[in-house]
Amino acid sequence: MTKKLKCFVFSLLIILIVISCRSPKPVENENKVQTITITETLHDTVFKIAKDSSSYNALLDCINGKVVLKNVIQAEPGRTLKSPRVRLDNNKLNVDCDLKEQELYAFWKSKQVKDVQEKTITITKFVNYLTFWQKVQIWMGRILLIALIFLLLRFVYKIYKPLMV
Repeated sequence: MTKKLKCFVFSLLIILIVISCRSPKPVENENKVQTITITETLHDTVFKIAKDSSSYNALLDCINGKVVLKNVIQAEPGRTLKSPRVRLDNNKLNVDCDLKEQELYAFWKSKQVKDVQEKTITITKFVNYLTFWQKVQIWMGRILLIALIFLLLRFVYKIYKPLMV
């Protein structure tokens, strides 16, 4: 019985040695990070327009109970204003002073887009590769394991064969 136990322990030891000879496969990790930053800024401005004036001076006279323009003393336009137009109709004074159309507001948007893509790939490389002789030993160990399993099965068959009859 001790011979059988020694054979079983030896077989188990060989099986454990052959199983432990596997090398792990390299691991590959990939991480992707994409960041998009959009900065939008609203700008505005103010246009300053200098003051402007135009003037009109005239003498008035009264003829037959009606007011009349007698003499224009001064008609002075401004920088952007024209000289005023003056009318007298039935003792009614009309003064028109026109100014060209002006747009005084301005704003604009500026947009800045910043796109950052970061890709990290980590590949684990193994430095210790098996040599040809180590590979031969592994294959010889596998063949030996198959032979031991065959011998073990044959041994078990011989032991249990008389019990089956």
